[in-house]
Amino acid sequence: MNQEELFNKPIGNKEIQKLEAKNVIIKEAKFEELGKNKNIILSLSVKHPEKQELINLTKVQFIADKVIKTSGLWYNTDADENIQKGSALANFMNFYNIKTLLELKDLELKTSLDDNGFLVVKAY
Repeated sequence: MNQEELFNKPIGNKEIQKLEAKNVIIKEAKFEELGKNKNIILSLSVKHPEKQELINLTKVQFIADKVIKTSGLWYNTDADENIQKGSALANFMNFYNIKTLLELKDLELKTSLDDNGFLVVKAY
């Protein structure tokens, strides 16, 4: 579409398809740099049973201090340059019993909906 066609579009009347929280399979995992500080986040391309195309998940829900928390799968390291203990990424890895991120391919994950109704990885 050209600029004029884009500016001439009205608001549609179709809702966004919301996916149900179902188990998904990781098909690809990669790191992405976000923001001006180039913080690194893990992005999981997963196959959802209700969608033909892969979807990307970058957030996880886990329990911390007896409360369900939602956080990005940020790649934070400790003084030894290992994944930071207690981080959202470490909680995710512990819940799914993986030692390194090389084990992600074809892993089956549970999902849930966050407070905004978006799909996230469930790790509790």
